[in-house]
Amino acid sequence: MSSMIIGIGTDIVNIERIERIFSKYRDSFLNKNFHALEIEKFYSLVKEKQVPYLAKRFAAKEAVSKALGTGIAGGLSFSDIAIINNSSGLPGVVISSEKFPNIAQHKFQISLSDDHPFAVAFVVMTR
Repeated sequence: MSSMIIGIGTDIVNIERIERIFSKYRDSFLNKNFHALEIEKFYSLVKEKQVPYLAKRFAAKEAVSKALGTGIAGGLSFSDIAIINNSSGLPGVVISSEKFPNIAQHKFQISLSDDHPFAVAFVVMTR
């Protein structure tokens, strides 16, 4: 059985904007916008990699919400979406089935990149 593309999303984020916001709000910014698994990984990174990590995930969450066709509304928040890497470094998307009951029917392919001052994400959602 082949997969069918049912959604795509892309987003670009200015890393310097994320740095300004993070510098001002610190933990409240992290807790509002990032999943606990992402926050744990963030604190394990060397300082130079922390803000680009946040920017890529911020862009990815927006791209995922676009692929879902919901945007960040209707009860789904950025902290409900986790962008985590597998043991090979490949990024993946985790969304609670509590917040999005049919999520198990969907698969996500995601690409993240950054080149200061920008971070980008592209998502393809299939069923």
